[in-house]
Amino acid sequence: MTENSRTYPARHAAYLTEVDARQAAATDGDWGVYDQGTMVEVVAGLQETDTGYRCRRQIARLDEEPIDNIDDHDDWTEEQDYAQLLSDGTFMAHSRTDVPRLLDIVAEQHQRAETAEQTLDAVGEVIAPAGQPRRVPTDPDAPLAESIAWLADRAEELDARLQLVREFRIPVKNRLGGYAEVTVERGPGPYDDRWAITDGAFTGKRAWHDGDWHYISDLGAAAAYAHTMDAALTLGEEVAGLEGIRLDKEIEALQNSQSPQRPGGEQ
Repeated sequence: MTENSRTYPARHAAYLTEVDARQAAATDGDWGVYDQGTMVEVVAGLQETDTGYRCRRQIARLDEEPIDNIDDHDDWTEEQDYAQLLSDGTFMAHSRTDVPRLLDIVAEQHQRAETAEQTLDAVGEVIAPAGQPRRVPTDPDAPLAESIAWLADRAEELDARLQLVREFRIPVKNRLGGYAEVTVERGPGPYDDRWAITDGAFTGKRAWHDGDWHYISDLGAAAAYAHTMDAALTLGEEVAGLEGIRLDKEIEALQNSQSPQRPGGEQ
């Protein structure tokens, strides 16, 4: 007896669980067919010997002349009748391994479908335009292939648009009201697929490298434009945070220097 540990689609779970329970309760191990020429036996643990065969358990015995009331078979020869008997026995014997394997395939595909639907749902939340009906399947009857094709088209469209983007601007957040920004900028010429974090200046532009700003003319384009777009955006947010702290300190120092001094040096 084998253990039932599979998970099935909700719509077919009851039936497939019953099938699973039946196959699990059947005699385990490989089944075989012993063809005696006059009858067919389906047995578990078949071992052929010089004098016949041995088996762990006899599953079924199929007689040479099975009852068959189908008119189309009235003219079957003895050989045809026995060949059908042998085919039936072979089918029965293989069901011992065929059924568990098919149940494994169903359970595996169900798990893959669930994972795909979760992924599609998450992606759809990000890329579905506002006001456009989403076709990410929430109903198990929804055509998964159609949703995948739609998402693939959207991904290609967004990728094509991203190829036109030359820079992203990240506001520098601070507490005291000053405004600044850092840019995530696509490289020129041979560095078109690489990105840098820059200060956005038109001349004397600086890039962030090894924790500080450096003039690109001194640093070199290869070192400045050294990031993938995703990595540059992540680093750009970190740099914006650091610049926000620096900007706060500069504004605070400026405010303190402009405050009127009281007698005795007190403000």
